[in-house]
Amino acid sequence: MTAPTDAPATVETLTGMRGGIRPVSDPLALPPVGAGFRSNFGFIVRWLLLGGAAGAVSGFLIGGVGGRLAMFLLRFTSSDSVRGVESDDGFTIGRFSTDTIFLLALTTFLGLIVGIVCVALRSQLPGFRGAVMIVLAGGTLGASVIIKPDGIDFTRLAPLPVACALFTFIPLAATALTLLLIGRWRRWWWAKRRRTALACAPWILAVPSVVVSVPTILMLLLVGVGVVGLPFVRSAVTGRVGWTGAVALTTVVTLLASVPLVGDVAEIVSRQ
Repeated sequence: MTAPTDAPATVETLTGMRGGIRPVSDPLALPPVGAGFRSNFGFIVRWLLLGGAAGAVSGFLIGGVGGRLAMFLLRFTSSDSVRGVESDDGFTIGRFSTDTIFLLALTTFLGLIVGIVCVALRSQLPGFRGAVMIVLAGGTLGASVIIKPDGIDFTRLAPLPVACALFTFIPLAATALTLLLIGRWRRWWWAKRRRTALACAPWILAVPSVVVSVPTILMLLLVGVGVVGLPFVRSAVTGRVGWTGAVALTTVVTLLASVPLVGDVAEIVSRQ
């Protein structure tokens, strides 16, 4: 039950069940069985901070900036009637305002949450195949939420196939970038404190929600500590049981999200 030897190259596993032995000094290495509450708690917190930070950056760059660039492009390929219209995201098409800033903050915060989920899933789905499964699950789920046949973005923008393609690509790319950053950043995470603190800056956006949901946050942290600290739970979750659950979850999410997504895209494109 140790962390992977090839972790500098990829984030092969959070729990370290599928790799070799990393140095004990590694701040992201799985604490040994029987380690105290403080060690297990710190392990969970460090990984959650890493996943949230990577997801927040991806949410800002791909979801926020990328989303605005996509709308900027579609504004020029659509009729002039769309200018000044409020989009499905709540900002005015063709105008930069405080609504845009709010959108960037929102996509950053949503990315933070996605990053935490990615860290948990990546712990049981290492390698290229695992990454593909996670990206497909996150991408299709995100696209199915964004693309709606009755939305302004998919009734008045043109060309509609391009709009569907762009807003399907964005959540896929955001999830992929999150996994990439987790793998890259774990090389120096926590070992370089200043860089880690800077990367954690987006967590400030979580403060308002944390104030409201402190009990929920604490409960999740305690569950994580229990998984790492209780030998029989740790063995099950980080072994075959955990892998099966992660495979089942990503597969089910991908299938359930793909069915309505394909139907919505088909309906939208048929109007072209």
